[in-house]
Amino acid sequence: MSTPKYLKIYQFLSEQIKEGKILPGDKIPNESELAEMFQVHRMTVRQAIDKLVNDHMLVRKRGKGTFLLSAKYPVLTRSLQGISTYYDDIVNAGLEPCYRTLESRIDFFGEDITSQLGLQAEEKVVYMKRLMLASNVPLVLECCYLPAELFADILERKLDTMLYKIIREHYGMTLVHSHQELSAVLPSDEERRLLKIGSTCPCIRVEGVVHNDSGRVIEYTRSLYRGDKYRFQCSIGSYLYNPSTPT
Repeated sequence: MSTPKYLKIYQFLSEQIKEGKILPGDKIPNESELAEMFQVHRMTVRQAIDKLVNDHMLVRKRGKGTFLLSAKYPVLTRSLQGISTYYDDIVNAGLEPCYRTLESRIDFFGEDITSQLGLQAEEKVVYMKRLMLASNVPLVLECCYLPAELFADILERKLDTMLYKIIREHYGMTLVHSHQELSAVLPSDEERRLLKIGSTCPCIRVEGVVHNDSGRVIEYTRSLYRGDKYRFQCSIGSYLYNPSTPT
């Protein structure tokens, strides 16, 4: 069975990168040049480039061209040792972070939300649904809930940035503790559409709360991480030996 034409172009570019003929920051040949080189249609070339962009190796810059971002397939790692941000994860992988707000409002929510925030049913909640991207590739879909009494004017602020930075700088809160639960899931059709993934791509669902320095829960989140782009890392203490355990 012959190799699809777009894969031949993908393999050619991959070899050029591997051999150091294209370096990070270099502009790759444009679609017309590659189409002429391989005697194919530009759409075939675009398919090969799309695959390298999705691999986080190439990045398109509007009006400038396509450039090598990284010679290696970057792995995004979320540490479970402390409270961190998507911004940190993405920058540490050598990528460009971007936040996109999809929905935001202050409203009443059910007990499944208010109980996590320690609120009564009649108390309002700030809701934000955001998409986290790395070099224009969607990685995380987050639904965030905050007590409205603490953040009544937060929706008036610029939300396409680090939320924890806003909470620290504008509300003077220190985030000191977080509890997270992880599970493997298959995303819904809408979640797949937003994350631009196929029907067989698994995701990691993370639910968690964050406490401030007075012990109050100030955030509850439900986040969906792409399983093909993210891994989680934690350190575990020593084995607790119990001599009475039966063998």
